[in-house]
Amino acid sequence: MVKKTFWPYGILLSILAIVIACITTIVIASDYPVYEDNFYFDTYQNVESNYNKIQNNQKHFDENFKLHIKDKESFIYKRKLVYYINEGQNEFRIFIENLKNYDLNKLQIEALLSRPHTNKNDEKLQVKLDANELVFDFNVKEKGNWQLLLKITQNENSIGFFKFFLKTKQ
Repeated sequence: MVKKTFWPYGILLSILAIVIACITTIVIASDYPVYEDNFYFDTYQNVESNYNKIQNNQKHFDENFKLHIKDKESFIYKRKLVYYINEGQNEFRIFIENLKNYDLNKLQIEALLSRPHTNKNDEKLQVKLDANELVFDFNVKEKGNWQLLLKITQNENSIGFFKFFLKTKQ
C-alpha cells in the first residue's frame, strides 16, 4: 500500500492564507486614512528636523511658567490625566503660574480643539486672558474624546506646547 502525505497541500494552503491575509490587511488599512499629529502646530518634517530646538524652547518656557487646571473633575487613563467636559457649550480655564514676573499680555497663544483620531473636527479657539488664567470657550458637537492643544510663545527661544485630554460626560 502507498501511504499518501498531505504536507505539500499544507504548504500551498499556508502560502494561500498568507496572500489572503496580506490583501485583507491592505484593504482594511486603505479604509482608515493617516492623520498627522498636530501637537507642535507644524508639519512632521519640520518637527523632526528641529526637534532638539523645540525641546530647548520648551525647557526655557518651563523655567518661566507653569500651567495648572483648578477644580476640574478628572481621572487618570493610561497615564494621562483626562478632564470631563459637557457636550455643548464649555468653558475651560487654565491657570498660568508666572515664575519670573513676565508680562502675560505679551504671550502669543494658539489653541486648537481636536479629536485624537482625526483632524476633521479641528477648531481653532479664541483665548481670553483673565488675570492669570487662560479662558477657552468652545462648543463640543459630539460625545467622545477630545484634546486641547496649546502653543504659547514668549519669544523665539521660549515656546511651550501643551496637550490636555478631554472627555464628554456620558
